[in-house]
Amino acid sequence: MKIQLKSICSLVVLTLTCAVAESANVKVTPIGQRTGEFCAQDRAILFEDPTGVRLLYDPGNTVAGAADARLGAVHAILISHAHSDHLGNAKLNQDPDSAASSCSTAVTTPAPSSNTAEIAAGKQSAVIAGGPLAGIIGRLIAAVVGSPTSGCPASGLTNEMTVPRMTACTAGLGLGAKRTVRDVSATQGVQIAAVTAEHTNELSSAFLVDPERTELSSNGLGAYVGLANGFVVTFTNGLKVYLSGDTGLSSDMSTIVRDYFGADLAVINMGDIFTTGPEEAAFAVTDLIRPVSVIPSHVNEAATQGGIAVAGSRTARFLDLLSSDSKGQASDNSGRGHGGISVQLPLSGITMEFNPNGRCEAGCQR
Repeated sequence: MKIQLKSICSLVVLTLTCAVAESANVKVTPIGQRTGEFCAQDRAILFEDPTGVRLLYDPGNTVAGAADARLGAVHAILISHAHSDHLGNAKLNQDPDSAASSCSTAVTTPAPSSNTAEIAAGKQSAVIAGGPLAGIIGRLIAAVVGSPTSGCPASGLTNEMTVPRMTACTAGLGLGAKRTVRDVSATQGVQIAAVTAEHTNELSSAFLVDPERTELSSNGLGAYVGLANGFVVTFTNGLKVYLSGDTGLSSDMSTIVRDYFGADLAVINMGDIFTTGPEEAAFAVTDLIRPVSVIPSHVNEAATQGGIAVAGSRTARFLDLLSSDSKGQASDNSGRGHGGISVQLPLSGITMEFNPNGRCEAGCQR
């Protein structure tokens, strides 16, 4: 009887624990140049799963290395491609909370190797990127810590690793493949899948060693390090987040991101010239991905003032388009974007919380 009662109690506890995990929100915190604003160089976004797993996406140049007080634990770093504004050829060297902090031009100082490598070394993070790029990042981490960087483990059918780790590691990830990051005390992990990003992926010669460094730089070239990618991250509460990386329009946004994964929240890069512009990004969101919520990123402009989109900016144009349909027709839903899509600006240091269905429930702007 005692054994049976204990089994029943365990089942009840497990059921309640699962229910709590499924209903909990994912925390999303942009880490940019100036607190409360959306600035030109802002790329970095920190995601926290209900189980405590913390993922940093494309650190770029607006994180003050591993010592940045805004980071906390970083269990894994997701890198979309090798360009310096994502990998980080500098790190923030200003107080983002200061009224004197810059938004349009951040004050940066060169990192020892790359901002990504410094953060990974200091936080003992797993770095997940395309295979050739992951190998390069492993070398950059080794230059910081003074010892070789190991490959991350990948156990079982879901290619799982547990965190926290004692040392940094690198994890190559190909398109159509996935890895899982699980807190050692949790029963379920966060799944990270790589998806297509139509974009170049050359590594600046500044990250190389001679003779390749001199040979490539003298010809104005960088090193090819495989394909660029985006990610779809499936959190333990069921929320699925699409991280576009630097991409143009792609039919994969519909067939893979929407139809296969069913992304609820999209983070879409829309600086134009090198990525989608505001019109193309709006079309991608309303007609291809169709998420519940969207966060614009990588706009290459001082997008906000006082936390409000600057009139005439690409960001304001995107917001206008999302308040109508993709062809400029007014939406019947005046409180949301087209088809009820909620648009949230990534204001630095302001944590948003998203429920399992992709709705923003805290830290929301609209």
